[in-house]
Amino acid sequence: MEKTNRTMTLFRLKASSNMTVAILLILVLAVAVTLLSDRHYFRWDVTASGEHTLSDKTLQALKTIQEPVKAIAFVKEPSEEASNVKKLLASYEYHLKGLSFEMVDPDRNPALTRQYDIKALNTVILEGFGQSQTVKTPDEESLTNALVRLSKGRTEKVYWVMGHGERPFKSTAQESLASIHQNLSNQNYEFEELTLAQKDIPSDAALVVVAAPEKNLFPEEVASLKRFLNKGGSLLIFLEPYQDGGLKEFLREYGVVMSSDMVVDKMSRVMGGDFLLPMIVTYGNHEITKNFRLLSFFSLARSVEVDKGVKKKGLTLTNLALTSQESWSETDRDALNQGKARLDAEDRQGPLSLAVIVELDPKEAKGEEGKEEDKITGEGKLAVFGDADFASNKFVSLAGNSELMINTMNYLVGRKDLITIPEKERPADHLMLSRNQGLMLFWIPVVGIPLLVIVLGVVVWRKRRSR
Repeated sequence: MEKTNRTMTLFRLKASSNMTVAILLILVLAVAVTLLSDRHYFRWDVTASGEHTLSDKTLQALKTIQEPVKAIAFVKEPSEEASNVKKLLASYEYHLKGLSFEMVDPDRNPALTRQYDIKALNTVILEGFGQSQTVKTPDEESLTNALVRLSKGRTEKVYWVMGHGERPFKSTAQESLASIHQNLSNQNYEFEELTLAQKDIPSDAALVVVAAPEKNLFPEEVASLKRFLNKGGSLLIFLEPYQDGGLKEFLREYGVVMSSDMVVDKMSRVMGGDFLLPMIVTYGNHEITKNFRLLSFFSLARSVEVDKGVKKKGLTLTNLALTSQESWSETDRDALNQGKARLDAEDRQGPLSLAVIVELDPKEAKGEEGKEEDKITGEGKLAVFGDADFASNKFVSLAGNSELMINTMNYLVGRKDLITIPEKERPADHLMLSRNQGLMLFWIPVVGIPLLVIVLGVVVWRKRRSR
């Protein structure tokens, strides 16, 4: 009997030891799996629209980033916006192992918020490669482009021609184009004023801007712009109605026609605007306006169109922004001033172009006769807008004006590595029910189940009472 008890005790101890070892092994395995899954995990997007999956363009761009990047998101927590930003950054962290992110509530961390000079919620700061980028609209397109700019580290020098009554890029006045400077200064752009009467265009110029001059440029200054363009430089020109800045013949040489007119658009009146606030609903087939679905509004604009009979070789011309069919080119200035403008026989009816881009190809222009300074030797780009107000402090935030302006400048400086990612749309799932299915859906959950609960309650109550 005693031997049996001892055997049983040993058996129990052995069983307990085995159980303890098994539990410890399971715990160790669970900890190991948890640690491994934290560093090596698998994401599976089961949404129909792939809303949690980064685009192929983004994945391709992320492969070029080899250094660590830190993202700091300034968001209000808890909120839907904070949740969306966190999900997006988590997707980037999954594919870009060198990226880490931190969520910061400005109300709880005012010192850090002041340090980074955060002016608005849902702002993301990217730090890496010895510099930083600010993303004010944290969507996939903005974040990917900011990462690309961060990795490139190249500053684009923009020279702003002054001395002829041009619109400034630093003033806070409504007609100033300071919004362009503010939007692009944190995207590796550097702006500097340039007086062409004093010196030629510097060799480090990525873009030269002529913003609505009130007085004509001198012939020597126009010649400087021409040399710069022919050698492969990029020009951005804004011209207001009845003020060509002495550039009319220069632009005509490159196939850009400007009329002495002002565009009147009845469709803008329908949208609550003025007849002289033409609305752009159609865009030309070009990289600048690819997948561009936003309206844009110009103010007191003139027509700027492609000359179909241009004789100069090596030019590719595209009308960028087109008005509605209800618009027309009003040439009677007195009628405009008196508010009596109407479509006459001498007026041209819309659609009218308010912007043109010209791209130079030295290969196509090779062998063309003419003066040496007129020959095209580089892949220059020229964009001309028949209005400066649409990019001014007053109108730039209206509809898609800012996006159109930024797309144009990025293209002109050669930032083709910046991508456009269309926003993912969640498909609407419709449940179509027949009449019988609808009746069943009503009677069973609304009537049947509550009635069954009441009947069962009554039965239980009567049985208990009968006892």
